[in-house]
Amino acid sequence: MERITAGKAIAGVATAMVLLAACGNGDPEVGVSNDPEDVSGDVVFWTYPLSTLEKTDWWEEHVEKFQDEYPNVNVDVVMQSFQGREEALVTAISGGNAPDVVYFNPDFIPKYADEDVLLPLDDLRDDWDAFADSSLEAMTWEDTLYGAPLLMQYQNPYCDTEILEAADVECPTTWDELRDFAPQVKDAGYYATEYNGTSTLNHSFYIYLWQAGGEVLNEDQTEAAFNGPEGLEAMEFIKEMVDEEWVPRENLSVDETLEQSERGQGNVGYINGADPDLGKTRQILDPDRIQTIEPMSNVEQVASGSVGGWSVLNTSDSPEAAQAWVKYLSEAEFIEDFITETGGYLPPREDVVDVYQDDTQMADAMDYVDDVRVGVMHPQSREIIDTIRPHIQDVLLEGADPQEALDAAAQEVNALL
Repeated sequence: MERITAGKAIAGVATAMVLLAACGNGDPEVGVSNDPEDVSGDVVFWTYPLSTLEKTDWWEEHVEKFQDEYPNVNVDVVMQSFQGREEALVTAISGGNAPDVVYFNPDFIPKYADEDVLLPLDDLRDDWDAFADSSLEAMTWEDTLYGAPLLMQYQNPYCDTEILEAADVECPTTWDELRDFAPQVKDAGYYATEYNGTSTLNHSFYIYLWQAGGEVLNEDQTEAAFNGPEGLEAMEFIKEMVDEEWVPRENLSVDETLEQSERGQGNVGYINGADPDLGKTRQILDPDRIQTIEPMSNVEQVASGSVGGWSVLNTSDSPEAAQAWVKYLSEAEFIEDFITETGGYLPPREDVVDVYQDDTQMADAMDYVDDVRVGVMHPQSREIIDTIRPHIQDVLLEGADPQEALDAAAQEVNALL
C-alpha cells in the first residue's frame, strides 16, 4: 500500500538538527547475522520516484524475494515525495515515526552523520571494492561509509551534430576549444552552450570551478576557497559566455522545462552535462543528433553528477533487519535489475557491466564515473550554495565585478561556517 507521511514542516536547519540529535537510539547493533532466520523485525523503507518507479508495485517482487531469504523480516515500502522530503523526514523522526531505511543523496550524508543519526555501513559488505570509488566517496563522511550506493547520475556532455554540421565545427573538449567553437556556432544562428542560473551550483558554477583546479572550501573546510584565482577564472569564463551571448539568457534566471528550453528545441551546440542524464533529452531530441563526448577540461577534467543510495537510521527498532534489507539492495543482481528498469542511471558497481551493451552513448559514459564530482561534502552544503548563488547572479545579471562578488560571497560563507 502506498503511503505518504504527512507532517508540519519544521523551519530552519538548526532546529531540524537539534531534533535529530535528540532522537538517536543509543548504539544499535552494526552488522547482520550469517543465519537469515536469526534476523527479525519490521523495516519501514522510504523510497522516492526514481525515473519510471513512481509507484510501489515494482518493489513488491523484490520484497518477496528478500523475504524468501529473511522470512522473519517484514518490509513496508513507502513511496515518498521529493518535494519537502527533508522536512517530512525531520517531522517523522521528531515524532517517533522515522523510517528505518531511507534514500539519500550525498549532501544529506554529512548533515545527518554529523548529528550521529546514521549507522555506519563499512562492515555491511565484504565486496565494497566492487563499487566505483567515486560512488563510495559520495556516501562517506569523516572516513566512514553511511550510504550503500544504488545509482550514479552522470551528466553526459554532448554536441548537437546538426549544429556542428551547420557551423562546420567539431565538438569541444577544453575551455580553449569552446572559445574557438562558440563564435562560429553563434554566426551560424545557434547558441554555443548554456548556463543554468537556477540549477544547483553542483551542476553549474562548481563544475567550472573544479575544472579550473579550484575548490569550494579549503582543505580542512574551515573557510571559503572559491574566491581564489581558480574561482575568478571560472567566474570570468562564465561571464564571458554570457557577455558574448554564447548562452541563452533565459536560463540564467528562469527554471525552464527541457521542452521549453533552447536546448530542448535543438538550438544549442554543446551541453556541458545533460541533467540528470540523457534519458529525457533523447525523448525530446532525436538521439541520432546527439554526439556524446568526454567531460570538459581546463586544468582538470571533471564531470558533473550525483549518487543515490540507502542509509539506515539509528532510530530503528530493527537495525539488523534494516541492514539486511540494505545489503540486499546493494547486491549486483538487484542493482542490475534496477538500472535496467529505470534506464539513464549508471550502476555504481563495476561488476554490473551489461546493462548498456546495446546503448553506446550510455556505455561510453561508464568510462567516466570516476571523473564525477557530486558537490561539497559538508553538513552545510546546501546553505553554502544558497549563500553563493545570489552573488553569482549579480555578476551575470547585474554586471557586478567578479572578484568583488566572490569575495562578498566568501565573507558570508565564512560567517556561516
